[in-house]
Amino acid sequence: MSQVDVVLLQFAMGTFALAMRYCSRPLLSCCRRCGLCFHGWLCCICNREPAQSTSTSIGDFYLWFSTYGAVRWYWFHLAIQLGFISREFQVISAVGTWPFEVKLSFCAICLTYLVVLLEVYNFSSVRSKDVVTKITVDGLLDMILLPVNIGLFGHLCVRKLSLQGQHHSVQVISTIAESSEIWEAWALWSVLGLFVTVVDVESQEDAERRSFVKPFRNLSLQGVRTWVFIIMAISVTRLATTFLEHSAPSLCFWVSKSCMSCTKLYEDHIHLAAAAVNFILCSFALAFVFTFEHTFDEYLRRIGPFWKFWGVKGVVSVTYFQWLVLSYGPFHFEQKRIYLLHCLLTTVEMPILAVIHSCCAYPFGKPWLEYLLKLQQKDMEEAEAEASDRRMTVFWRDPEDTISMGKVDSMLCCFYLLFWIAGCIGAHSFVVFVLPVNEMVQRPPMFNVSCTKEGDIWQYVENNHQLHYRLKDDTLEKHRLPNVGGAWLHLCDRTELDCEPGFQGSPILRCSPSGTYDHRGFCRRTRCGQPKEEVGHARLHSSGQTRWTSDMEITYECQRGFTGQIQGICGKDGVWRFEGECKEVICPSPPVVPRAKPLLEPHELEYRTWQAGTSLHYQCEEPFTGSITATCEDDGTFLLSGRCLRQCNAPPKMPNSVAIYENQLAIKGFFEGLRVTYQCSPGYGGTLIATCREDGNFSVEGGCKLRCGGLESFLEKQFGVFWKDDLSTNQSGTLDFTGTGEADLVPLRCSMGLAGQPLAVCHEGGWRLLGDPCQLFRTSSGCRCKRQWKLCQGLLQNNCKLWHGCHDRDGSSWCEVESSSCGQTSWDYCVGQSAQEDPEVHLPSETKTVALRIGLLVTAGLLGLGVLLWMAKIKKGAWFWQENQSTTVMSHVRTCISGSVHVNLTGNVKVLVRF
Repeated sequence: MSQVDVVLLQFAMGTFALAMRYCSRPLLSCCRRCGLCFHGWLCCICNREPAQSTSTSIGDFYLWFSTYGAVRWYWFHLAIQLGFISREFQVISAVGTWPFEVKLSFCAICLTYLVVLLEVYNFSSVRSKDVVTKITVDGLLDMILLPVNIGLFGHLCVRKLSLQGQHHSVQVISTIAESSEIWEAWALWSVLGLFVTVVDVESQEDAERRSFVKPFRNLSLQGVRTWVFIIMAISVTRLATTFLEHSAPSLCFWVSKSCMSCTKLYEDHIHLAAAAVNFILCSFALAFVFTFEHTFDEYLRRIGPFWKFWGVKGVVSVTYFQWLVLSYGPFHFEQKRIYLLHCLLTTVEMPILAVIHSCCAYPFGKPWLEYLLKLQQKDMEEAEAEASDRRMTVFWRDPEDTISMGKVDSMLCCFYLLFWIAGCIGAHSFVVFVLPVNEMVQRPPMFNVSCTKEGDIWQYVENNHQLHYRLKDDTLEKHRLPNVGGAWLHLCDRTELDCEPGFQGSPILRCSPSGTYDHRGFCRRTRCGQPKEEVGHARLHSSGQTRWTSDMEITYECQRGFTGQIQGICGKDGVWRFEGECKEVICPSPPVVPRAKPLLEPHELEYRTWQAGTSLHYQCEEPFTGSITATCEDDGTFLLSGRCLRQCNAPPKMPNSVAIYENQLAIKGFFEGLRVTYQCSPGYGGTLIATCREDGNFSVEGGCKLRCGGLESFLEKQFGVFWKDDLSTNQSGTLDFTGTGEADLVPLRCSMGLAGQPLAVCHEGGWRLLGDPCQLFRTSSGCRCKRQWKLCQGLLQNNCKLWHGCHDRDGSSWCEVESSSCGQTSWDYCVGQSAQEDPEVHLPSETKTVALRIGLLVTAGLLGLGVLLWMAKIKKGAWFWQENQSTTVMSHVRTCISGSVHVNLTGNVKVLVRF
């Protein structure tokens, strides 16, 4: 159902009432004449009155029916309005809630209807007097019916916004609210017509103003008429666009080749210009009426024009200004709330307007009405004097008729009551039939254009299988056309699709304005979550993958003790599925190992199950040593590690050679198969190897042959029996220049306290000495350093170390010199040779010397403390430091820092303190 169907039906019924107003009189007159002619055997087209001698039975019936039985346009309009009001009651009751604003607006429209009904009843009692009276009263009824017409639109907006606000857009509510301006314009036109009639009659006697009245009257009427027709055109256009948006939603898409609805096209291209034109013409129309009233106030004074004009203009002004206050005032309401308050205020103001009409603007039974009817009668008589008899035909029954007036009044009351009840029931049934109470029942559009170039939705999905789309279960039902197979999309329509199994997404298929399909969104493969790290005794094989989609596979590696493989497959539903298994690995009986026996009892070996990773230890039999372990591997076989070996003693000593092996090897022991290499002594050459055999003994191969003789024998001849006190051979530095495997050059090392770099060279079968010989260190004064001397440091001289040769400290090399080498000098600097960094040996201090030193220090401290106390007593607590004393102390300090101070603590101990 269209959202403006109520408005369209209301305007349709209003138009039909106006048609009855202007066409019923000639139509009923024609029917009456034709009935009398037919009864008198005359032809209606003869265009003459029937004979007076005709029997009055049929004539009286037609006369009575045409006078009382005809449906008056205002009663028809009120009956239809009552049908709309009763339908509103049913709609609100069906919803089940009565909000406060709905109650208030419904009560207001009911009150308005009762006041207007009473006013219409009063004026209808004088309307049937003659034709002039009918025309005059019909013009007044246009203004009297105005509150009901506007109030119904206001209540309709209030009800839709309060109870069904989510189903009705602001544009639709705006269209309904602004459509009521048609009735305002029509009423304003009627007011101006009333004023013009009075002024035309009253100004006939004033020749001077007559020439001014006619052009100004024509201008005013033309301005108001223009506004009425323009506002009709604007309202009809807005209603048509809203109606087309439901009845033919794709028509505007097809015409504009864009997805702009009819309402959007109207808002973008027509609304602004129409609003401007409407505002300008409305202002001009009000100005014309207002100016006409003030200009001819002397003619209009007797009919009271003030309230008649403001009874219509107030509707326009008050509603417009209250809209401005709600929209641009300090309230800051949202747009729907603004429309709700505006429509509610408009509906509540209508009972007030109806009371103003009945009490001030159009009071019944007052002199203005009699004066107005006389003016209208005079205007008719002067305008159509030649046809006065025909125009003044009496519709009321003549008092001299045979039917008494009392009987006629009783019959009329019963007839009118029954006729009104039947009319109201029929109006309600008609309105409810056309507009069902359940407004949410949607009727299919009367016209729609669909996408047909690429077939229906199913064909498009099948032809574009690479998109992986799939129809939803309800797609066919939602987009089925009557009597047409398949599912079709209308222009600018869209539908949601599903993705094929194994894919995810929310694709949307849309029909473009040109009639082709346009898809939005993609179907991507279904993503699975993070796979399990462990599945069935297997661990995930890390591949660096962080995203898994449908049909992807991952591999799990079986844990230790299990064999096989497990595959993880990402399913189409996003759930992991696992295939394969990891079976436990079982090894057969442990193997028999020679030279060893297992560390288990025989019955345990027979009945025990050997899983992968389990081990069996073997003990080596005598005289073999070692350990053997049999481990069940993942392939179901035992792997042996370790051996049972025979251990040999230390490698034998061979003449003229030295066995070369590490200390760790000696600690672990020498086992079967181990080979030890010997190094020939200096002066001997060759290759000598000892191998540990299975019987625990070494077998020796090769030997060291004499070449230059023994080096030690040569050194003994050169330096004497005690040559080792001054020299030592450096076997690790032996060099073989000739490649014979024999030593050609042997570096010699001077003992501690001696300087020099001697070398022993094997040359032509004999040894020769080269390099600097070993001798004492020399000093800057030509003295020689002691080979060994002692240095004590510290305040108590208790930190003593033994030094050899030179002592290197603070970048200078010095030593204690031999007393016999250079006179009285005890300490001197070494020159010509670098200092020798020998290991420092701490010497223990004598207990008595240490105790004596401690005692001396304690005694000196006590003496110093006594002196200080004595000075404090003499000076009464004041401490003085004489300049000569401070100078003396500082000079001693500088002397101590710059040089060496010899302190004799005892007669036998002498300590060198060096700063």
